[in-house]
Amino acid sequence: MRGIQGHDEKISHTQAGGKQVGSSLHWRCAGALLLGAAAFYSQPLKANGFEDFDDAELIDHIAGSVARGYGRMYGYGVDFKLIGKETPHQSPLLVQYNAPLKRCTFFISTRDKTWHSFEQYLEFFEGLPKQVVYEAFFAHESGHCVQMNEQIDFGPVRRRHREELYADVFALSHVERYYPKHRKAFQEAQLKMRRAALGIQNEYDFYKELLKLHYSPGLQSALKVKNPQERAYSIAKAVDLL
Repeated sequence: MRGIQGHDEKISHTQAGGKQVGSSLHWRCAGALLLGAAAFYSQPLKANGFEDFDDAELIDHIAGSVARGYGRMYGYGVDFKLIGKETPHQSPLLVQYNAPLKRCTFFISTRDKTWHSFEQYLEFFEGLPKQVVYEAFFAHESGHCVQMNEQIDFGPVRRRHREELYADVFALSHVERYYPKHRKAFQEAQLKMRRAALGIQNEYDFYKELLKLHYSPGLQSALKVKNPQERAYSIAKAVDLL
């Protein structure tokens, strides 16, 4: 397995046609997510001054494996651009989807301080291998790109809230598919994290809806679907039925 400049064989490529779900879901051409204007660059990770911390190499490998894997699986391109001190940012990982080009760009922080601040989230997943947790993190962000690539639109009511629910469950589906023995522990940790975390979930009682979604029959069925496109729409349907 190689990093963001390489390729991997972890997630196999499957072709399938999309299908519509749920009458209350609306379908549209997803627009690009906007990030502040800044100069970004995309050379090899170390060459761009990725600050020294223990998990840098692991993150590099996982970025190439998970992000590119889902791009191949769902038929969209994947780019990586690194952001450092010259670009104000707080999150260690951001995504931007360009609908006309069908490309998902991952903006990865090179700052050890940014990733160290992420360690507060890792504490909720104590006991799980870091490989699993970081893969789920990239799967969550990939879930946003999959949602837009598949033109899954949750409508104007609590749109961002439902998009975050979708991405959380997309991460859970990644663990279910590739690390099934860790699924239960990851699911419990994800709920603990969302119950304690600050942000969007406070406004809409995110934790309670995620808990309800985790144990809904629709999601339990969706997590077992093998075809990528059908799984993406099945997860969306489970979110839509909340």
